[in-house]
Amino acid sequence: MKSKDRTKKLHLSDNQPLDTMGVILLILSYLILITWAILIIWPLAVMIISSFNGGQGKYISLAGKFEFSLKHFNYLFTKTYFFRWVKNTIVIALSTAIITLIIVSFTGYAYSRYRFKGKKMSLMAIMLIQTIPAFAGITAYYAIHSIVSGIVPVFSRTIMLILIYSGGGIASNTFILKGYIDSISKELDEAAKIDGCSNFQVYRLIIMPIARPMLAIIALWSFIGPFMDYMLPKILLTNPAEYTLATGLYTLINDVRTMNASAFAAGGLLTAIPIIILFISLQNQLVSGLSSGSVKG
Repeated sequence: MKSKDRTKKLHLSDNQPLDTMGVILLILSYLILITWAILIIWPLAVMIISSFNGGQGKYISLAGKFEFSLKHFNYLFTKTYFFRWVKNTIVIALSTAIITLIIVSFTGYAYSRYRFKGKKMSLMAIMLIQTIPAFAGITAYYAIHSIVSGIVPVFSRTIMLILIYSGGGIASNTFILKGYIDSISKELDEAAKIDGCSNFQVYRLIIMPIARPMLAIIALWSFIGPFMDYMLPKILLTNPAEYTLATGLYTLINDVRTMNASAFAAGGLLTAIPIIILFISLQNQLVSGLSSGSVKG
């Protein structure tokens, strides 16, 4: 009997078996996770089903019979400026990501590795800037565009939008990248300088390759931003052909005369494709880069 009792008490883990309260908390955790998964998966499922359901009309309804059809995609491609919206959004998103990465890589490195007057004050200013929403300066944006476009005619509102997105992301991303570079040992910099590297070579050959995972995350965030934003393109861009995807697709559900919620769902499904492609292309940096390090020999 004693051997059987000992066998019951054995467990294949270093953790102690769950007591009654532990079991209850575990069940609650699973319930919360399942509920959260349903809240995420259900709208996605409705969007996918509605996109390919030819039986859908202007409004989305799951009550009718499902009829596979591509008519909602055909409506997007032939009756709207969908391809123009895709082009506009990708150009804005890529430009924003590139400008943000270039500037943030320098500012993050400078704040992490250099000492200069006003460093702490400017970091505090960077944090305070994040409390001001971008659309709060919409009047200033119009004034700046009017002044600059009067001097440089090619300065369009699309370029203005790119600069707003880039400028808005530089502050927070500088703070994030600085914190990441602070975790990189300064001994690497010193060893490189002993070998004859300049400060710029240390930045280019040592720091940036190690900081590549964080740069990949910043690039992904900067790229996704223009895809998700509706307000600024709607305010700044007056020509429907110049809209971004979020603003353009919204025209399919904001007016009863042009209402086509199923086409809106189809457009939302296609909008995810560029983001997924970028995420797949960066996943090696996000995964392997975070698990690798640099050790001074």
